[in-house]
Amino acid sequence: MKKSSAFTLAEVLITLAIIGVVAAMTIPGVILRTNQQEYKSGFKKAISVLNQAVTMNLAIDNDSPEYQKNAQDLHDYLIKRMNVMRSDITAGSNKAFYTADGFRYEIGTVPAEGCSQEVPCIISVDVNGDRGPTTVDDKSYITSNYPTAADTEVPDCFAVMVTDVSVQPYGAVAQRTMYQADSN
Repeated sequence: MKKSSAFTLAEVLITLAIIGVVAAMTIPGVILRTNQQEYKSGFKKAISVLNQAVTMNLAIDNDSPEYQKNAQDLHDYLIKRMNVMRSDITAGSNKAFYTADGFRYEIGTVPAEGCSQEVPCIISVDVNGDRGPTTVDDKSYITSNYPTAADTEVPDCFAVMVTDVSVQPYGAVAQRTMYQADSN
């Protein structure tokens, strides 16, 4: 009788089970890191787009955020130079708008003296728009659940400050996301 040198069904099944266990343990981590890189890239793009809008308004119209005295004025100032898809959103006293890349910007309280280095205006940026994990509707926006500096995950929602000449990350998490080198 000839002896064959093939794998038995049990050996194949055990090998497949081991591969399945390893995949089940590693895939969620890979997805999480991918999503966090997407949020980080989106945030950097949002800062860039907002800075570009401020710079263009300064260059073309000689208009600065410091001349915007309320949320509606700052809203109109920014959307003039951004690719806005929808801007008719009011969330309480805040004004919000969506850009073509799916980001949601919400303008909070604007100081009576306008946006400046001493008293900046704060804008919330959700780089996922209405997609999870931070979902929004037209009437409310999650602004009180910002992550703290101790959190290690990159969120999909950030705060930025608008001064008289630029837009910068606001808070420890936003600054870490913007300036910390990737560890991958």
